[in-house]
Amino acid sequence: MVARAHQIGREDQDLDRPRKVGPLFFGVPKDDGGRWGRSHGLGGSPFQRTRRTTVTREGRPLQHAQGTHESVYVLPDKRVQEASRGVFEAGALDALEQARSVVFDGQLSDEPNPDHQETATVDCEDERTSPWPSPAGGCGADFLLCLACRNAHVHPGHHPRLAHLHQQLHSLRSALGTRAFGEDWNDHFLRLEDLRDRIGRAAWQAALAQVGDGDRAVVRLLVKGDLAP
Repeated sequence: MVARAHQIGREDQDLDRPRKVGPLFFGVPKDDGGRWGRSHGLGGSPFQRTRRTTVTREGRPLQHAQGTHESVYVLPDKRVQEASRGVFEAGALDALEQARSVVFDGQLSDEPNPDHQETATVDCEDERTSPWPSPAGGCGADFLLCLACRNAHVHPGHHPRLAHLHQQLHSLRSALGTRAFGEDWNDHFLRLEDLRDRIGRAAWQAALAQVGDGDRAVVRLLVKGDLAP
């Protein structure tokens, strides 16, 4: 809509519409529309934006900040929402998979089962069905990955060693820094955190008082990477 200014030469301070050209105004500002609507018995301005437009070059907006372009122009677009469903679904599934990868995936037991095989960290129910099979047969996983295996069983006899391992990894995180620790140790540390919460912090803390020399020796070898399955 185009209108003639009623006061020629008056400085235009209205940023709600494009700059005037000579005596001509373009568009209807919010205040003018509201006043017109109220004078005709309406609840507000009847003038609404009919479409949203934006100019881009090589996918980058030229008129707005990237955040404004995405939140105001892209995300409300029904076509974009429809086309993005697969992306959102894939992202959600990937996030779920990552979350599952850093939790204890085994079972808690009250006592050892003589049919299970003892490892450096847990008791193994069946190494033949390991998620990480060895080319030579059996399980080829690092002993720390036992905590991520569905065949793992943890009973109170394991608590002192695992609590001590958790303590040592916590110290290692401070020594290595976030990036180096994250590459090699963070997933194992998060699984131990999850296991601690399942067992209970009081029982976990009590287990630290029961750590023996054998537990310390095994944990030292685990942290140094000298133990192989």
